[in-house]
Amino acid sequence: MRRSLVPALAVSLTVLLAACGTSTDPASDPAAPPSASASASTPTAAEAPAAIRQGFQRSLEKSVKMDVTIKAGNQTITMRSALDPATGGMTLDMATPEPVSMVVTADAVYVQQDKSESKRWLKLDRKRLRPDGQLAQGLDIRAQAGILGGVVSAEPAGDGRYTGVADPDKAVAAASSESERGTLRNAFKVLRTKSVPFEATLDDAGRLTLLTYTFDTAAGKVDNEMKMHSFGEPVTITAPKASETEPAAAEMYRFF
Repeated sequence: MRRSLVPALAVSLTVLLAACGTSTDPASDPAAPPSASASASTPTAAEAPAAIRQGFQRSLEKSVKMDVTIKAGNQTITMRSALDPATGGMTLDMATPEPVSMVVTADAVYVQQDKSESKRWLKLDRKRLRPDGQLAQGLDIRAQAGILGGVVSAEPAGDGRYTGVADPDKAVAAASSESERGTLRNAFKVLRTKSVPFEATLDDAGRLTLLTYTFDTAAGKVDNEMKMHSFGEPVTITAPKASETEPAAAEMYRFF
């Protein structure tokens, strides 16, 4: 491993960082609406931005599955992941179109490229990952401050749906670390406008179930879609067998 794996994995982590999340704690956000257990009322237009920003956090209160699709011209990137917030475990399968799979446990990250060739899983020690690196940042799903951190307006559209605008600069400002801010700046610097239109859907529990938005770049439109579902359903996250893994070489940690 595989230097060829580094760009593909970096793409997936950038997608995660740019697509979703907010570092705002619901308890510390004075604009946040009451939790779903306290109120089942639909957020008003004034409350909607905070409700949407917090919807991602509420989606992570229990195990969840997340599907991300990005379309740019004739190219499509897909990511399918399952997360167990209680343990920090995660599985991810990505096609960029190069296939990459990842399994995250409490102490290691396993990465495999192209299962069809029965390649071994690369094992990365989480303690050796750079704290400011994309991999370590991307593994902390709750702390990500993606485009949702920049939501500035939202209007109810019925059935839990909202349409609105996000400000990339505000999303960068909402990031929880300088490393994450740098990642977001790089992801957003291709934008031609300072506003990103989006649509979001919240369920009756205030959880984010769908987010779609479009980046307007000099190279054309980039359509992004994130679905969150299967809340609370059992998630099995098992490390590959030792015989199917190989330890990452020391030089790999320079990238991660």
